[in-house]
Amino acid sequence: MKKENLKNILLSASFLFPALALANTDYASEQFAQALENYNNKSFAQSYNILQNYSKSEVLNKEQKFMLARSAYELGYFQEAQSLYQELLKESPDNNRVKLELAQSLFQQKKYDEARVLYEEVLQDPTLPSSVKRNVELTLNSLNRSSQTDFVRATIGIGYGYDSNVDNLTDDEYVYWAGLPFKTEDKKSDHVVEYLAALNHTKKLQDDLTLDSKLVGYMQKFNHERDNDISLVVLGTGISYYKEKTKYSLGFDYNSVWLDNSTYLYNYILTPSIDHQISKDLLYKGKVKLIKKDFKQSEYNFRDSFYFEFSNALSLMTKHMGLNTFTLSLGKDDKDDGSHHNVDYEFVSLRYDNLYPLTNQTLLSTGLEIYSDKYQKEEAILYQNKKSNDKFIFDLGLIHSINKNLSLGANFKYINNDSNQNVYKYDKYVVKTNVYYTF
Repeated sequence: MKKENLKNILLSASFLFPALALANTDYASEQFAQALENYNNKSFAQSYNILQNYSKSEVLNKEQKFMLARSAYELGYFQEAQSLYQELLKESPDNNRVKLELAQSLFQQKKYDEARVLYEEVLQDPTLPSSVKRNVELTLNSLNRSSQTDFVRATIGIGYGYDSNVDNLTDDEYVYWAGLPFKTEDKKSDHVVEYLAALNHTKKLQDDLTLDSKLVGYMQKFNHERDNDISLVVLGTGISYYKEKTKYSLGFDYNSVWLDNSTYLYNYILTPSIDHQISKDLLYKGKVKLIKKDFKQSEYNFRDSFYFEFSNALSLMTKHMGLNTFTLSLGKDDKDDGSHHNVDYEFVSLRYDNLYPLTNQTLLSTGLEIYSDKYQKEEAILYQNKKSNDKFIFDLGLIHSINKNLSLGANFKYINNDSNQNVYKYDKYVVKTNVYYTF
């Protein structure tokens, strides 16, 4: 449950407790007047210290005790805030504002069952304004979810699209091998249908520890170019540990790829990662991806390799530009045995992604990526150089939620690959529309 929801409850429920201007209160000393000024200015450390000293010589009244409790809460002294609110509740058992403040203090200490009781009591008040009631109900729903230990989510989808260059063939009319020109094939375009089914399960082992599992199936079928049909099955599991503003994860995936209905590739993937909330609007994500590639068809065995990737990402949430993510990735792919000019390479990638809500139901996604790689082995016969590629990728997508289960999507992707070996120089675009059902 987000802390903002709880703050919304307290803000919208402010009518439930007298304003803290306290004009009709007889302030016994200048010391308390200073505490009130600091409290109203949200200088909670000062108001807390002054009220603590004040309480040593004077008995705090209800308003003063409430101020001390709120100051303690804002400073993270949740147990002290809880004790003070409980004292206030004994004096005023029907004060819903105090109940809400006490519930929030209990929640911060992960005393969810006790907090739930108080929220449910507040909802019984028929005079509760609709805005407060709505926020309390949202908080209760989040509390109920936090008490769950198993979360299951399934998605099925179907899409239809068009690929302008199915085989990634060069635009050049001729390629030159060993200085001799060879006429290239014409680019082939085709329509494609894709199918998706995904099942995700999260098991809460402890409040700060989860076990995540997934099973994903994907199929891509071309209308004519059947040699490019792909099927994929992914099995994955991972464990995540949450500590304050940081999430530590370790995932393991196995996937099997079929090309034109024949077993093509097995991947064994290990992914340690860390997510750290720098501020309420800024998130850092660091990830290492290790892949053992095992090609199963004899003509591709030379591609067996070990792949390494390290990525760093910063996600910034803005009011007018939505969610902005900048990702820098670098890595390499090393052949297991022997030497081949078309396997070992190093790469670097810089990517920008934006998610922008056009409406409450419609999300616009945009992506730009600049990618560069350089191969380590020279192609000695045909090109007498080391292959290198500079790639530009542009993504544009829309997803619209019909309801909580059904969504529609549309995507456009453009790729331009500039290679120093012109047989690999190409551009293409892919357009797809999708329907997703989640339950």
